[in-house]
Amino acid sequence: MAANTDDIRASVSKDIAALQQEVSRLQKMISAQGAEAYYEVRGRAGKAYDEALPRAKNAVAQIRAEGVAAADAARKHPTATTTALVLAGAIGFLAGYLLSGSPQPQPQPRHWWR
Repeated sequence: MAANTDDIRASVSKDIAALQQEVSRLQKMISAQGAEAYYEVRGRAGKAYDEALPRAKNAVAQIRAEGVAAADAARKHPTATTTALVLAGAIGFLAGYLLSGSPQPQPQPRHWWR
């Protein structure tokens, strides 16, 4: 019986060692795939950044030019600018006044036992 128990222990030990080797091999494989995926995604992100950078710089330059043009127009025509701002404020005030006067739904009465 002792020989049978020793055989079982040896067999289990061999199985455990084989499983440990398999787990180690799988961990290395997963690590290699993860590193490969990381570098692939990093490369794609770098390409996307390099492609987007000139467009973003162009957009910023256009926004600045539009801002300068708007500021120049406001400086050249202060009366029109003031009129436009006052008109926008009046429309906003009127919209707020009309919305505040609209009927609000009445809440359902709440009883103390609910």
